[in-house]
Amino acid sequence: MPGRHGQTRPVTDQADPGWVRSGWGHRVDSQDEAFRAITRIVSLSANRRYVWRGCTNSAFRLRSSLLRELIVAEGEPLPNEQLVRQHEVAMLREAREWGLAVEMGPLASDLYLLAHLQHHGLPTRLLDVTYNPMTALWFACEGGEDQAGVVFAFDVTALPTHDTIDPHQRQTYGLQSDPHAWTLRRALRQSALRSEPFLVRPTVPNPRMQAQEGLFLSGAVPTTVMAGGIDGLPLRLGSPPGRDKLGALFSEGNRRAGRPARLPFVALVIPARLKGTIRNHLTALNRTRAVLYPDVDGFRDAYRGEHVQLHPLPDVVPAQDDAEAGPQSR
Repeated sequence: MPGRHGQTRPVTDQADPGWVRSGWGHRVDSQDEAFRAITRIVSLSANRRYVWRGCTNSAFRLRSSLLRELIVAEGEPLPNEQLVRQHEVAMLREAREWGLAVEMGPLASDLYLLAHLQHHGLPTRLLDVTYNPMTALWFACEGGEDQAGVVFAFDVTALPTHDTIDPHQRQTYGLQSDPHAWTLRRALRQSALRSEPFLVRPTVPNPRMQAQEGLFLSGAVPTTVMAGGIDGLPLRLGSPPGRDKLGALFSEGNRRAGRPARLPFVALVIPARLKGTIRNHLTALNRTRAVLYPDVDGFRDAYRGEHVQLHPLPDVVPAQDDAEAGPQSR
């Protein structure tokens, strides 16, 4: 149903993405297989580059927060690029009117501001991803102990990367006529023409982005419906590898014949029963809540989620009896 200001309410009963059934996913059976699968993806072919994303619920489809907010009902046509762009431009306009770009300086392009809004939980077309697969694995195993998580791997070897701040400040006609919007508009235009996504790399990452080795994956909403559980992202995947080839790739022991020659995308489903064990193993790799959320917002959220251990409470001296802190009153 439409909400305030013409927005729509997010839909929670998403259509099952069916990662394993689609041929793009593999369900791991042990913590050893989870780590082995990540290693096999990385070493499948030389000179490939991947980014990763972890989700605590494997039943969620792969969608940007903005697309998810604009979907009125499952089964209806997905929002198209025009609708997404309209809401995006309106959000950026209001953010600038709010003064959010002032503190970011004169180089606050729309792309820079969009990344800033995404970081603070506003709906955008950006998807959070990381260079570090262990970070994605931690996010897949964070919470949701009664539901499977999922780690996504994307081969981004040939994709363009756009910095949130253009270090060269290219003086083109487009930049002169619309300086704030030009970088994002150019990235979206190239994405639409090539039918491929792009990466957005924070030029000046904040402490959380640094700790998570984070960046963003995005693109123009494709005109054709993607197969599987991916919505609104122009990924050119081709035919899925299928269950047998993925099983051969991730099997124990020496690599078997029949594994896929390339892997543009894969979803590793993590059963709920493995989450706690995998989180414990990730501690040895310095993947903990305190490391990945090294800011006051992270501490606040950890406290609210009862992840901050205040007990046993320390021994203290009440202020009325704390003679060491000052002389007694007369």
